Amino acid sequence: MSQTAEIKIIVDSSLLEHFEKGLQQLHSNSPAEHEITRLLAIILDSSEYPVRAERTGKKEIRVSYHLRSFSEPIF
Repeated sequence: MSQTAEIKIIVDSSLLEHFEKGLQQLHSNSPAEHEITRLLAIILDSSEYPVRAERTGKKEIRVSYHLRSFSEPIF
């Protein structure tokens, strides 16, 4: 049986404000929350751990186990 768990990430106002200012300078209409979600998915997916991260919604990332030849052990 496949199990899933939901984990909540709280984004500090300092990061949110930084993204909002940067997006304004780029004249982007993309909400800061969406761009932060995109960045977190990239960071998780690019880590040296056996983890795959895929953005599945505007503010949602699905994280799964994915062994790669260069993976660092988690345990």
